[in-house]
Amino acid sequence: MPRNPGTGVYTKPSPDVITGTTIESTVYNTFVGDVETDLNTPRPVSSGGTGATNADGALVNVSGEKAAQLVADYNTHLWMPGSFRSAAAANGAPNATSSFVGTAYINEPLANPPTNQNVVLEARDQNDTFVPGRTYVREKKAGVWGPWTGNIYAASFDALAYSGMQVNGAMEVSQETGGNLVTLSSTEKYIVDGWSAAFVHATAGLAAQQASLSGVTNIRMFVTTPMTTLANGDVARFRHQVEGWRVKRLQWGTVNAVPITISFNTYSVVAGVGVLRVGNAAGNRFYHAEFTVPAGAFQTVSITIPGDTIGTWATDNTIGMSIIAVYAGKSATPATPNAWSAAGATQTAASTNMMASASSSVYLWNFVLLPGTQAPTVAQLPLIMRPYDQELFICRRYWQKTYAYADAPGTATMRNALTTRIYGTDSFAPAGLLYFTPEMRSAPTCVIYNPNTSASGQIHNSAAGALVAAFTNPPDTKYAGIQVNNQAGAIANSSNYAHATADARL
Repeated sequence: MPRNPGTGVYTKPSPDVITGTTIESTVYNTFVGDVETDLNTPRPVSSGGTGATNADGALVNVSGEKAAQLVADYNTHLWMPGSFRSAAAANGAPNATSSFVGTAYINEPLANPPTNQNVVLEARDQNDTFVPGRTYVREKKAGVWGPWTGNIYAASFDALAYSGMQVNGAMEVSQETGGNLVTLSSTEKYIVDGWSAAFVHATAGLAAQQASLSGVTNIRMFVTTPMTTLANGDVARFRHQVEGWRVKRLQWGTVNAVPITISFNTYSVVAGVGVLRVGNAAGNRFYHAEFTVPAGAFQTVSITIPGDTIGTWATDNTIGMSIIAVYAGKSATPATPNAWSAAGATQTAASTNMMASASSSVYLWNFVLLPGTQAPTVAQLPLIMRPYDQELFICRRYWQKTYAYADAPGTATMRNALTTRIYGTDSFAPAGLLYFTPEMRSAPTCVIYNPNTSASGQIHNSAAGALVAAFTNPPDTKYAGIQVNNQAGAIANSSNYAHATADARL
């Protein structure tokens, strides 16, 4: 055959026929026979062919990818790089009820048939209620398949991070405390908006505050008297409550429950093992995970928690999820880590007491709570926090004040005070309306302050000085009305001044 098997170059099988001469049958038959053979033999890629006798072989030879390969069994299918599809009930699929489409990646040289020792599959559910469908991932390494993971939203990571379920994860907004030191007790004390702290111990003393560590804003908890010899029920921890509207998207308590990934930075003067606990408002469903903190070094923690399919999780404006980070805890029965249970312990067998030393101090910051299994890298985590101005707006859904941001509630200052004029001789005169922007989570608990003296339950009147004041009716989510009982008689043509706080925290 005149086609060179090495180069694939075709060479004429016979000499050229001289013009005007008769073609010999041998020459003609040799040429025609050679053309017949060549046309029925796989043509080399170098000559415009594929060098193969079937489609898969052709794709391998031209380094192509296969489109819409139909999968009946995910475990035994010979995977070519490219797209795939499967009908519902395909063996080995992410679930037995949905059809899937996706992409296969091959981390090995192309071959026909493929060796399929290292394969990655990304499959998107075509029968769920989300558009685009959720994505599942499965990987085969050294010939061994791992499990399907994922059940995650098919959205970009930055979009998920910006819509994170946490509030004030960067710890930057502090309307109430303004970074001032807070002495802790067994009663919740807010350190920054959305984040509180508490401890239980017979003899110890702890404090907390918004702080800065190497220029990074955080919340800090430290000992004034060490927590030595823990008893059952003793604990030192930060807490974050997540509103039910934010939890609703997870579909927890159903078969479609979505996993979550929690990432944060932490630091401790003393090395130890902490516990991150996620629980529901009813206090009967908990997940415990351990995190290790080295001594005197920044630590990035990422924990993926499978969705709870059986518990009751609020999906309204009440507590949807409660998260605590425990740095010291003692329970009669330590919790089993990495599992859902009904036990709300604050200790695992491996957790330690990081608040036992006179120098003990722990920090927490850059906290994100994301649907799905994707965690930010160490470099990404500080870059995906919501901007301060937008975080402040979200925080005001739960707590607001009329004071300027830098002024603590109860400060004697006229700056930003509500003011209204009084006309006529009414013994009950309005002191003003406190409008909430944005609308609050629920009807808040409000406190009135005299901006001139800082006394609570009073306002300042330009003519009479301090006047007793109260809210005319229970505040609603949009506004609260303040009214004055003019016990000194009618005060006409004067002005009332008031400050107030509104608390609708979970």
